[in-house]
Amino acid sequence: MRVGNSYDLHNLTAGTGFYLGEIFITCQYQVEAISDGDILLHTISEAIIGALGLGDLGEWFDETNQKLASSVILEKALALMTAQNYQIGNIDATIIVDQPRLQDNKKAIKVNLQKLLKIDQAKINLKATTTEQNFPNIIQSYTTLLLLPQSNETKR
Repeated sequence: MRVGNSYDLHNLTAGTGFYLGEIFITCQYQVEAISDGDILLHTISEAIIGALGLGDLGEWFDETNQKLASSVILEKALALMTAQNYQIGNIDATIIVDQPRLQDNKKAIKVNLQKLLKIDQAKINLKATTTEQNFPNIIQSYTTLLLLPQSNETKR
């Protein structure tokens, strides 16, 4: 088994919303980023890459990847994981943002992560918290995950 974790932080600017887990969250902000700014998919992808011992996202994607869909980044991480015969055991992720409150969006994000990652929802834990208005113009994500060797049944 292999453990990976990742942390990411982005500035928030005035906008109409942003993506988390490929779900659009309508609000007064947008994420300032080179890619589409889906901070949750970034940390999941980087945690997979890290668990495999393959560095970080910057070694696989750079500033030339303007407006890249974070789902493409995740697909690459999942392909690397599959090539090394691993599967996700579980994911524990925390999103930290003051506004908008994410409680009403967590279920939709989890359902979509289940689809994207092709794992049972019970293997996905998603938490949301705030900075108590100490950092109102940033969004942060922490992800820790466990990779397990693929069983013979999974490979079929």
